[in-house]
Amino acid sequence: MHVQFRSCTSDNDFAQFTLFFIRNRLEFSRMFSLSDTLIHILTFLPDSHLILIEDERGKVVGWGHYQYMTAERQPDPEGEICYIHSVIVAEKYRRSRVFLKGFRHLIRQVQEENEHVKQVTFRADASHAYLNRLYSKFAQVAGEQEGYYGQENIYMAEINQLASYLGAVIDAK
Repeated sequence: MHVQFRSCTSDNDFAQFTLFFIRNRLEFSRMFSLSDTLIHILTFLPDSHLILIEDERGKVVGWGHYQYMTAERQPDPEGEICYIHSVIVAEKYRRSRVFLKGFRHLIRQVQEENEHVKQVTFRADASHAYLNRLYSKFAQVAGEQEGYYGQENIYMAEINQLASYLGAVIDAK
């Protein structure tokens, strides 16, 4: 399955992201209501970056949503932490190499956008065995937290190690 990745920049891009998120909000969290979705979008989008995942016809089939933060977890366009809020891919594309290609694209984009980033963090529902097994291949559990809908594992990886693992190293300019 062929997909392409591109930054979400125009009003039309944000509208496509929002519609896809609304339709697929239960993939984000099993108990995410429509109001939760809208509040999440309005709260996080101003300080966030989005990558749209599109099929060969240009239809959105997923996204990657991340933000730069300081060590104190404050939004900062030059922050040293890239916090990946979510990556959602339509079910039909999950058993392909879309995850690897998309994660590689996201890390390359982060390296190009923000030279200050030293680490990448993200989380997974602690009871989601598949995701925790997958994430532990390239990141370490740095802690746990009570999320909106249950216990979550917080993962951390040094960006250069993660880029090397994913084959996403950017040549020095």
